[in-house]
Formats: sequence, structure tokens, C-alpha cells
Amino acid sequence: MREQGHVYEEIAKLKESLREVVELVKRQKTDASEDIKPMESEYSLRALNLMNKLINKGMSKEVAKAIVDASCGYDYELKKLDLKGETFESLKMGLESTIPTLKNFRENLEDFKIIALVGPTGVGKTTTIAKLAYVIKEFGKKVGVVTIDSYRVGAVQQLMTFTSIMELPFRTADTPQRFRECIGELSSLDVILVDTGGRSHYDETRVKELVPFFNKLPALEVYFTVSANIEERVMVEALERFSVLPINGLIFTKMDETLYYGYVLNLVYRTKLPILCFTTGQRVPNDIVMADYNYLAGLFLRMEE
Repeated sequence: MREQGHVYEEIAKLKESLREVVELVKRQKTDASEDIKPMESEYSLRALNLMNKLINKGMSKEVAKAIVDASCGYDYELKKLDLKGETFESLKMGLESTIPTLKNFRENLEDFKIIALVGPTGVGKTTTIAKLAYVIKEFGKKVGVVTIDSYRVGAVQQLMTFTSIMELPFRTADTPQRFRECIGELSSLDVILVDTGGRSHYDETRVKELVPFFNKLPALEVYFTVSANIEERVMVEALERFSVLPINGLIFTKMDETLYYGYVLNLVYRTKLPILCFTTGQRVPNDIVMADYNYLAGLFLRMEE
């Protein structure tokens, strides 16, 4: 009971934090050059240039400043904050200090885990489940898949095809009781991946249908999965609705369909939820990148403004 109370307390804290983020996003300025101007005397040209790159790709001034501050040291000759090294390495250091990721994911699979993906419709959870299944299998772990998506027959067939090709056990469950039976049947595996199917975050009833499936389920980790190509405000609103569940981390899909990667890091920075992985296209088992600071730094620096 004490553990359950702790979970509800954490959910309440996350929901309050997300309400504050929604208000912050609504008030957020959009003129990057205006935001940077007052800080010209504080930062070197290199640091200002990096900050402009981050803001021009959708990052808020608050988050860009935090990352650049962590990328800089004080230069006594310039009498300004300057990058600690080359731009890429400096940005990488700044990201490591400010943006949480699940960088030890492989090591954390030593114990039995149930990993569930939740999120709005159309974000690509089913293909992401298949990609993760392949990655975990490549780690040398025994993995199975359960879907509780009873609404989309096509999605079930698609996942069944993926798991058949990878020779992985697959189950379907349309009730919490059947879901627990499936977990029991696959309990000899190392990891069970759970596909929940899409739910509109505006439909609270459908979202809350997931609660009985995951209530008091040991070894559960829930990852909110969202498209990187939608507005930041929509991301925040969706996460707020899905926070009736104990969210452990974030997955961002469709990274290939946006240039505004800053929205992604705004969400991560403000919620403090770690990133598990990104998906970068439709190909299975390809087009997945586990959370990596080299990848993140490259998003903002690989193309010149």
C-alpha cells in the first residue's frame, strides 16, 4: 500500500509540473533574435552562435540558456562565458548536464521488465515496439510482445507479422485479467514489450481504460511515446492526460519529419523524464536510435543555419 501511495504521489507531482509547463509554453516568446540580444555582453560570439542555433530549431530561451551555460566556462581574457572546447564537444557536455537519458538501458535489462508504450494515435507505437524488440533481442535478451490494442485489427496483424519474422512469442489481451494471464505465460522471458494502441489524449475515458491493465503490476516501466513533428503545446497536453499512468520516460518518433528538435528537448528539460530512444523512419528493424548525446548534439549542428 505504501508503494502504491508513492506511485500516486509521483503521478500527482508530474501532473502539477505539466500544468506549469503548459502555461509556460503558452507564454513563451518566439522571437529568437530579441531573446538573445540582452545577453550579448555575457557570452562570447561562439556561445551566442550556439545559442542561436538551438533557439532557431525550436528550443526555448530558458532551455537553450541552461544548455549553453553548462557548455561554457568563464574566459578571463574575454571576460565572458565561452565554450569549453570545440562546439560539438561543448554542446555534448551541456546536454549531458541538463538533458536526462536512459543511457544504461542495456545494463538495466538484467532484471525482468515489462515495458509498455503509451501515447496518442498515429505516433508509431506499433512499429517502435517491433524496433525495440529487435534491439533487445540483439542485446542477447529473451523478449516477448503483448498487445492490448483490441480496436485496430490491422495493427495487431502488423505486430504479429513482425514478431513472427523475429521468432518472438506474441500474445493479445483485451481485458486486464487476460493481460495478467499473458504476463504469466511469458514470465520466463527477460523483457515483455506491451503495445497499447493509440488513444486520443482528448478522450479521457479511453486513456483511463489503461489504468486497470497496469495497476499494481510489478517490474512495469511506462514510456510516453509522441511524434517529434507536432507542436510543443500538443506534446505537453498529451503527456498531461496520459499522466494518470506512472510515466517512467519518453520516446520520440518521426524525428525525420521535423527540423524543430528543440521542442523535444524543451519537454525533456521541463519534465525531467529521461529519453529512451528516437525513431527516424518507418523501416523495421532499422530507423531507431537509442538515447545518445552524440546523436542529440548532431541534430543541432549537422546542418549550418
